[in-house]
Amino acid sequence: MKRIPILFFILFSIHIHAQTVNEYMDMQIHPTMHVPYPFFGKGLEFFDEKNPPDLSYMHQFNNVNYANFFKNNRGLRIICIGSLNNEYVPNAKKAKKIILEQIEYINKFAAENSEFFVVAKSPKEIREYVKTTKKTIIVHCIEGGKELIKTQADADFWAAQGVSFITLIHLVDCEYGGAAILPGVPTRIINSDATCNKEKEIGLTELGKNAIIWLANAGIMTDITHMNDRTRKDALRVMEEHGIPPISTHDGFKPWQHHSRALDEEDIIKIYRNKGFISLPISGYSCMGHAPDSNLLLQVDSLKHYCAGSVDSYIFLYDIVKQFIETHPELGYNPEMTEVQKINFAIGFQSDFNGWLNHSRPRYGENGCYKNIPDSITEPLETQGLAHPGLLESQWNIMEKEGVDLEPIKRASEKFLQLWDYFLDHKGKF
Repeated sequence: MKRIPILFFILFSIHIHAQTVNEYMDMQIHPTMHVPYPFFGKGLEFFDEKNPPDLSYMHQFNNVNYANFFKNNRGLRIICIGSLNNEYVPNAKKAKKIILEQIEYINKFAAENSEFFVVAKSPKEIREYVKTTKKTIIVHCIEGGKELIKTQADADFWAAQGVSFITLIHLVDCEYGGAAILPGVPTRIINSDATCNKEKEIGLTELGKNAIIWLANAGIMTDITHMNDRTRKDALRVMEEHGIPPISTHDGFKPWQHHSRALDEEDIIKIYRNKGFISLPISGYSCMGHAPDSNLLLQVDSLKHYCAGSVDSYIFLYDIVKQFIETHPELGYNPEMTEVQKINFAIGFQSDFNGWLNHSRPRYGENGCYKNIPDSITEPLETQGLAHPGLLESQWNIMEKEGVDLEPIKRASEKFLQLWDYFLDHKGKF
């Protein structure tokens, strides 16, 4: 591949603002899971502070998205709330109804709790709220585009609702292309019609290609997360041809995780070379290795402490991805760059609270790797695990204390805003 000069990234500072947004931003969280799947508890409800719920990091299918955890910016300031489509939604009318009900639920919640929360429908609004308020800022997105995008008018409709990005494919193969299958039984059962033969898996369809272009022309980003390898490669090719920056909000990294839900090195190069960025799943459960490269196994073995499935797994994945992005010669990172230039190398995070999974286990105690709890432990995350969103602040404290560079994570909010601005400024031009 041709080397892209550093000037490329300098010129892509789409809007150089006097004050950049440098806040923790969750790229996708799901407090409205009860709409497509009623067995989930309702999200964004308040509990009595004198009688808090007893929550565990093993919270699959249970609500942990209590509003108490999000007010006053405890560990994050901006939340992309993903309205989740039903995997087996039968038609476009039903799909639209499911998503609109979730968007309206969030808008109503923010209006009724306007002292602490606000919905922003553009980068300009986010910047203004960051500058003038202390409110937690909510941004709409959608996970699972099945039956939603059949025409340009469909894409324009969701842009009018303030939707910033759509994860086009979720857990099942659909009209846009193929969904990735994780190792193990659950996603194989959910996507039972998909082939196990990598050479025969379906790629991006013509409708999938058009949907990406329609969304871009409406000012909406396409999230390539959950695509199988062939569909993802096809999507990145289409986006490169049309000048559409890609985002990946919660896939892994193939050298560490050799499965279909992980980006390979070429994918990451294409994403950053074409002005996009990635974020990583924050749950240590999702960041554990799977048939990793031998050199990475040696790295893990050399660590003084490593508790698989805990915050350690997230830190390790984040560090090796960061190292790859900042050292690959084709991407042109230089530690002497200005802060404005470094925004183009941001790495975000995605919590997926009230998604389908549990989160990081504790390091210490009954469910941790180490049974004895040292007297020096001060962060609740180390003994509780990532039991709820209110513990994100504890995670950042641990990482800072252990010398992890958090700046690429903080820069992701500004990168997101610049990208969204870029899409809005180029509506109808892709």
